[in-house]
Amino acid sequence: MVPSVRTLASRDTSSPHRGPRTAPDAIRIDRLLALDADTVPTLGLDGVRRALERVASLQRHIDAIRITLNSRLRELSAVSPAVMPEQVIVKATSVSRPEARREMQRVDTLDQFPRLREAVIAGDVSAHHLDAVSRAIRHLDADAKTLLVGDEARLVGIARCSTPDSFARAVQQAALRAEHETGVDTTQRQRNRTWLRHWVDNDSGMVRLHGEFDPESGLRLVGRLQRTVQTLFAAGEGHNASGSPSDKPAHLTALALVALVCEPDDTKVVAISGAATRADVSVIVDLDTLRSGIHARSIISTGTDINLPVDTIRRLACDARIIPVVMSSTGVALDMGRATRLATTHQRRALEAMHHTCAVPHCAVPVSLCEPHHIDYWINGGPTDLANLVPLCSEHHRCVHEGGWRLHMAEESRTVTVSVPGG
Repeated sequence: MVPSVRTLASRDTSSPHRGPRTAPDAIRIDRLLALDADTVPTLGLDGVRRALERVASLQRHIDAIRITLNSRLRELSAVSPAVMPEQVIVKATSVSRPEARREMQRVDTLDQFPRLREAVIAGDVSAHHLDAVSRAIRHLDADAKTLLVGDEARLVGIARCSTPDSFARAVQQAALRAEHETGVDTTQRQRNRTWLRHWVDNDSGMVRLHGEFDPESGLRLVGRLQRTVQTLFAAGEGHNASGSPSDKPAHLTALALVALVCEPDDTKVVAISGAATRADVSVIVDLDTLRSGIHARSIISTGTDINLPVDTIRRLACDARIIPVVMSSTGVALDMGRATRLATTHQRRALEAMHHTCAVPHCAVPVSLCEPHHIDYWINGGPTDLANLVPLCSEHHRCVHEGGWRLHMAEESRTVTVSVPGG
């Protein structure tokens, strides 16, 4: 059943991922439209957050209506070949053709996942969550898809309480597990699909590249690019990039690719031959997965969106260019390979794997916004190793250095306690 606008206006939307909405704080369409140029400047942080949650909830329900209408378009096209769903969507909604194609892919995905369809139609799961499933199943065979459908109830539960990015990682792991259980040689299949195409854009005269790489090759390439970008940035390259500041990383990445392929000069970047002696990337994996294979609570992270099969990780563990970060069942790094002390980037990755937020108890600042801190100060001889490093947000970093706070960390659990002056 498709929710009507009247139904949407009577739903509670203050909790975007908590199932049916029956609380009295229900949004009404006129209240949403009341957020005009005069109202918005009066909102505080909580007010803006609540308004965004309401808009997001309304958007999920609108997406549900669009998906249901697009599903009907698919039915009509089956009866009459003259009905072309993507063309109808483009003309009726003024979206691009790729966006229309993505909308029809959502319909195809929901046809295979009935429980996911129920969650989307109810407005509990967003279209972005649905897109993550569409990407994950794109190259799965029928047997692997059947296994993934069998895991659908768990995945829907994750989708209801996680962001699209977090859900995408969970779905990718489930897809890899399904392929592994069906005996598909995923690595070889992906390697056979690796491709790169280049052409000249007629409007700009710029050379464009587009391609796909198997995860192992892609991870090596991305790792080398990231390290070269850091070298170029430190050398002052890319400061003359046109466009907004957000365009600078892409500009530096393009320069890094040119430098790696065309200018293997030690005065600018590390030569490709020399780079083989240094680690390009790290892969975080829990010990049980490394020993026995994928399980329900497996941890595999490359620090990117790239996923690697366990067998590939086992083989790469002997390669100095990819460092395995092996985690215990309690989430503590057991081993960092042989290049750790020379690679601060990999230590940061390990801290991100062991701490989801600032290490100070009850601080919710994400670890990605924190900086490594020496519990035993480096200036006093404290070592730069994981046993002496914790992530701290900027506020608590100031409290430690300027406020006289002292931190103590339990060796096994990495639980941090704080001593403040006078208490």
